[in-house]
This record gives sequence, structure tokens and C-alpha cells, in this order.
Amino acid sequence: MEAIEHPQSGHVHPVPATAVWTIPNAISAVRLVLIVVFGTLLAAERDAWAIVALAAAGITDFLDGFLARRWGQVTRLGRLLDPAADRLLTAAVVLGLAFRDVIPWWLVAVLLARDVMVGVGLLIAHHHHVESPQVTFVGKVATAMLYLFLPLAYLAVVAFPSWGIVSAIAVAGASAASVLYWYSGIGYIRDLRARTPRRDAPQDVRPDDVTGLG
Repeated sequence: MEAIEHPQSGHVHPVPATAVWTIPNAISAVRLVLIVVFGTLLAAERDAWAIVALAAAGITDFLDGFLARRWGQVTRLGRLLDPAADRLLTAAVVLGLAFRDVIPWWLVAVLLARDVMVGVGLLIAHHHHVESPQVTFVGKVATAMLYLFLPLAYLAVVAFPSWGIVSAIAVAGASAASVLYWYSGIGYIRDLRARTPRRDAPQDVRPDDVTGLG
């Protein structure tokens, strides 16, 4: 079973690491559905409901990780599903907002390039049977900042089109978040590389684990 730090009596319901049907995993699956809902509403210019769907998706991002740790339900599927849902939501938001001329395309390229880098690293690591790294504090902060500033940019254009300063602040904040986003991504790649067996290493020697960033 996966270990949980500082378990509290009455709140921990540990499950095997191979478990699939857990509440945190179900919440991550709901976030995947909300991504489709958000994209559909954004394309239809149902902006108020799109913001509601995006806010709900942001709440699920907090809940699944919090409950998984609190209840001892950190599973292998969850360690794949949670970051995958985060990456898909980020891609849906930045692409949708760029198509609506809310954010610049260069910001889209910066954010998606980081996700491609991490995605390729994960594929290579999984080929060598290396588990995904734990989401770091820096990564969570970067994602939270994107969830704050990207919707703010959306609101600035949709609800307050005459408030150019709000849009400028939102884009600047999203740009700062992208720096942390890349910083965390490089940390994940370093973690994966350290735990991936080298071809020239003896079979009975395992690389030292690293803690990542955060």
C-alpha cells in the first residue's frame, strides 16, 4: 500500500497502490469531463457557463490530490490521471483563449512546449518501468497561478473589455506562472532521468532517487 504522511485517525482509508476505483481517481475523471464541457461552452461563446466549468475543474484539481493524501488513496493510476488531467485542462484553456484572442500565441507555445517535454520524458520513463514523479509544490503553485491568471484574462476581455490594465496584469501573471511551470517541468525530467536505469550501468545497481523540486 502507498504510505501517507501524518495520517489522522478516522480520516485514513488506505487502499492498494494498484486500486482503480477510488474517490480521488473519480474526481480526476470528472475533471476530464469538465475539460470537454469547458471547451464546448467556450467555442459556443457561452462565457459565463464556461467560467463556471473552469472554476469547477480547478476545485477538482485541489480535491483529488488532497483527498488521496489524506485518505491514503495515492494510487499508480492516480499518479498518471491527475497530472494528465492537469495538462489537458491547461492545453484546452490556453488554446481556447488564444483562439478567442484573449492571450497571445507565444504564451501558448511556451506552455505547450513544456508539456510536450514532460510528456516525452514520461513516455521514455514508463518504457523503462519508471513510475511518474510526485507532483511538486512548485508545480502545484505554477498550475494554481495559471488557473488564476488565465481566467482573469478571459474575464478582462469578456466582462471588462475597457479595462485594458486588467488584461495586461493577467497576461503578466500567466507569464510569471509559465516560468515556474518550466522550472517544475525541468525538475520532473531530472527526477525521471535519475531513476531511469542507464544502459551501461550494472543490472544490480539502481540510480539514487531524487526528491524533485518543491
